[in-house]
Amino acid sequence: MKILLLTTHLNIGGVGVYTVNLARHLKKEGLDVTVASGGGELERVLSEDGVPHVALDIRTKVEFGVKVWKAVPALVKLIASGPFQLLHAQTRVAQVLGCLAGKITGVPLVSTCHGFFKHRRLSRRIFPCWGERVIAISKSVRGHLLEDFSVPPGRVTMIYNGIELERYVFLGPGKDHGLMREIGLSTGATVAGAVGRLSSVKGFKYLISAFKDVVSRRPGIQLLLVGEGPEEDALHRQVRELGLENKVFFTPGGGGMEKYLSLLDIFCLPSLHEGLGLSLMEAMAAARACIASNVGGLSELITSGVDGILVPPKDAEALSAAISRLAEDTRLRQELAKNARKKAAMSFSIEESVARTIEVYEQVLGSRL
Repeated sequence: MKILLLTTHLNIGGVGVYTVNLARHLKKEGLDVTVASGGGELERVLSEDGVPHVALDIRTKVEFGVKVWKAVPALVKLIASGPFQLLHAQTRVAQVLGCLAGKITGVPLVSTCHGFFKHRRLSRRIFPCWGERVIAISKSVRGHLLEDFSVPPGRVTMIYNGIELERYVFLGPGKDHGLMREIGLSTGATVAGAVGRLSSVKGFKYLISAFKDVVSRRPGIQLLLVGEGPEEDALHRQVRELGLENKVFFTPGGGGMEKYLSLLDIFCLPSLHEGLGLSLMEAMAAARACIASNVGGLSELITSGVDGILVPPKDAEALSAAISRLAEDTRLRQELAKNARKKAAMSFSIEESVARTIEVYEQVLGSRL
């Protein structure tokens, strides 16, 4: 089976990590897979595993813009040179491009829906471009496709993202004191933290607001935010305004997020909405006590009070209370962490996710025979 994965970018984040991990594991399963994208930091990971990458100038959010139309002939030529049997698109721009090229070449399109979209936008109504099958990354996203976009149920398959469990389940309780000192963290501190793109949808401004109150109760606690993004300057400014410069620390990450997760006692993901929550899955696999917003796919990952704590979105007070509770109760923290790892080991396997994705490919190709 010869598959072309198509995405706008390969930046560190949900879509990029999903695409790269899927490509690598499809190859392990014996499929002939190539990735075409606008490039990004994760290209090197593909290269290390010998997965071919083809650069397309499609770094844009304008779904019917000049870059998309210019890329159509290049993609058609690439499909024919394979020849590829199936396209799998990851972003809206990639869906539109894949749909146009698929119409010309006759190659079927599958897409993955990674989150929630403005369903009243006219272009999505007139040109849905979902492909012959859509993979929804959570039950919430599947419901969004059925209810808001009227995608027929038979065309939508829910498959949770998988993670490489072995990278996380062997993280021990010990912390890398050298890395902590490099970042500015005190080696004896209780550390709460978050990993993710520094964008408004992640709700990190509410986490920083909550931390002001947490510090007033427990002066020994510190906060680590791992990632980069458009809200970085605003978050740094908020930290200064609240006088938290020696309590809140930032690092861009890189070189494997597991090493940063290993520094945390408490993981927080206060997103305003979230298709699933890859970083939360990783933190659970790493046996961290987790707090997350009760939204979208996050509410599917955590059973509150059993393997984590769910709080309302945009609620700094509830977030503060949850962090303080876990910081004060070591036994509860350990119990939630143990249960989180157990759930991750049972439910978050990338091998299972990839196997189910291959089944979708086989069903699409089989229906054309």
